[in-house]
Amino acid sequence: MGKLKGTSLIEAIVAAVIFLLVFVTALELMPRLSVRDDDALLVAEAEYRVGRTFDKYASGVWPVGEYAEKYVWGGITTRIEYYRNFDDIQQITVTAKINGNRKRIVHKQLVECRF
Repeated sequence: MGKLKGTSLIEAIVAAVIFLLVFVTALELMPRLSVRDDDALLVAEAEYRVGRTFDKYASGVWPVGEYAEKYVWGGITTRIEYYRNFDDIQQITVTAKINGNRKRIVHKQLVECRF
């Protein structure tokens, strides 16, 4: 049987330093590659405004049409239309778009007409 040649302490330290540099570089790049530029506060406000818009337009008293609301961060478009061939049921679609961002929030709901 042949003898196994061991490594010196210097070689082991150099290998550990190289491994550590690669690991630290990977940890530094991972958030940059995976995190988008979504501003959490803007998205939270948009979600809140979409909920308030649903509260406003889901009463069933609004006529069929499209309504728009503008905000500093973007805008909300509300579309009210009859659901299929039913004259007493409306489909409400609320879409929020955030400026400078590809994020869109879309919610749909069916409500009974009250007029």
